[in-house]
Amino acid sequence: MQKKIKITINHKQYFSQESQTILDVCQANGIDIPTLCKHPDLVIQGKCRICLVEVEGQGIITACTQTAADGMEIKTDTLLVKRARAVNLEMIYAEHIEKCSSCIQEHSCALKDYANQYGLKITRYQDRKAKLPAWHFGDFIQFDSSKCIDCGICSEVCTDKQTCDFYQTINKGYQTQTKPTDDPKKDCTYCGQCVVHCPVGAVQGVPHWQFVEELLKNKKTSAKTLVAQIAPSIRVSIGEEYNFAYGQITSGQLAASMRALGFDVAFDVSAGADFTSYEEALELIHWLEAKKDRPMFTACCPAWVKFVEFYYPEFISHLTTTRSPHIHSAIITKTYWAELMGKKPQDIIVVSIMPCTAKKQEISLTTQRYQHLPIVDYVVTTREYVYLLRRAKIDFPKLASKELDNPLGNSSGAGVIYGASGGVMESALRSADYMLRVKKETGSLKPIINGENYQLIKNRYSRISQSRIEFTQVRGQQGIKEAAVNIGGKNLRVAIVSGLGSARKLIENIKAKKCQYDYVEVMACPGGCIGGGGQPLPVSAEIRAKRAAALYNIDQNLVIRVAHENKFLLTVYRDYFKGRQELIEQLMHCQYNVANRAGYKKITN
Repeated sequence: MQKKIKITINHKQYFSQESQTILDVCQANGIDIPTLCKHPDLVIQGKCRICLVEVEGQGIITACTQTAADGMEIKTDTLLVKRARAVNLEMIYAEHIEKCSSCIQEHSCALKDYANQYGLKITRYQDRKAKLPAWHFGDFIQFDSSKCIDCGICSEVCTDKQTCDFYQTINKGYQTQTKPTDDPKKDCTYCGQCVVHCPVGAVQGVPHWQFVEELLKNKKTSAKTLVAQIAPSIRVSIGEEYNFAYGQITSGQLAASMRALGFDVAFDVSAGADFTSYEEALELIHWLEAKKDRPMFTACCPAWVKFVEFYYPEFISHLTTTRSPHIHSAIITKTYWAELMGKKPQDIIVVSIMPCTAKKQEISLTTQRYQHLPIVDYVVTTREYVYLLRRAKIDFPKLASKELDNPLGNSSGAGVIYGASGGVMESALRSADYMLRVKKETGSLKPIINGENYQLIKNRYSRISQSRIEFTQVRGQQGIKEAAVNIGGKNLRVAIVSGLGSARKLIENIKAKKCQYDYVEVMACPGGCIGGGGQPLPVSAEIRAKRAAALYNIDQNLVIRVAHENKFLLTVYRDYFKGRQELIEQLMHCQYNVANRAGYKKITN
């Protein structure tokens, strides 16, 4: 047990642990200290040098690097401290060219807030990076090096956490520059963890918001039907942009905001997640019974898929072919729903509102097309969507709650928990358990493939017991979780992974035969989609945990908590698919390929 020590901050006494830094103690006690390069997910950088404090006997020091000591006397608000912070902030602004009016982080920018707080003249020094280029990584991530302050966060998160090592630092002193690597053995997976950790908006997803804004502006003169669809995690994260509590559920306000912007229809990707769960459960059963090489890997996360395709192509055959939720909901919109509404697929534009930057890459793939058309037309991240709302002067907190549109407006709880690490697996296990029970009783999966009504099957075969709903052992924020589960009498060894660094560790262990699994879920971002590259800032393990808890709370309170009870899904299988495996394969599944290095292109400012 660590010894507690007593320190004085601004003439008031506080207790802390011996290992805590001055910044840790101040943050724990609500004492404001500015910081840009310190992130709770990462090790201490000590580069921005704006977390300065005055310590008796030591003078001005950085609070993030100095461990608190017993009897230490600290002052955080002296004139000397404020001047030193202001000077360092002005020097940082000399590295960061201001492009606030075109930056989607304009309203949530720590650097801009500090400039206002300290009354800075941010143009005191000439912008030394004004002529540095912007880099586009596969046209899905953009890195504007003229805005970069060389804090090292993007490099650290990419190298140490995601193990892609795509950023490099060249030169020294005032010529220091961060840029993408030239090494052809390394590539960007578009996970966006550099984006969500960058403190100054130098790294962003390549925006789609302007195309969506143009579509909405010209809506009256267009014959297109504009459909917006929200990912499961958006409803528990977007409120943070408006100072709501972490994890506050905003499904109704999101539905209202989509209509206020001018979308014709507001759908829910959680409904598409139910289709993913249904097909993934069937695929898992086939995988087990065909005795295919283990494990079967989930493939909902496009950054993880790119990681496998580029770094571990020998495992491509282990990826489930089931499409991801927003692709499923969009393809059902452009097929089944289009026929119901008397519309053609080419006359429907689908915009996915996603927590993820890699979804921009996913929708560009030739494998994600239908009748030569994109299945999803545009992806805007959570932050991009908020930017659209602000440009349209829509006051999100004041919107009256509305319902999402049917038939893709309702889902099971299983569809909602996709936003949290372990959610994809738990959702599939819930349905796989039921399907195996049906097969054991009927001798066939035909009732499932034909979309026969859940309750009718249960009534007809009274010995089919209630399928298991909760698999709590697959939940949590750890990088790698392992569990033994039983579904329909089959014992499985499963693993749940979040973060590409953890994924690399697990794959290397599988290759070395140090572990063996039947089924593995991988999400590229810490905590899953709730920690995605397009989510609100700031982000931390604590914030991700609150977002995840809110999703499980939604699940807990829904009447239907399993994909196989979703009446709309069963209707599609019964009336549209009609057991036609070729059609199901065409719409619900895709293939993966060895990925060539996408590289990057340089755009001169």
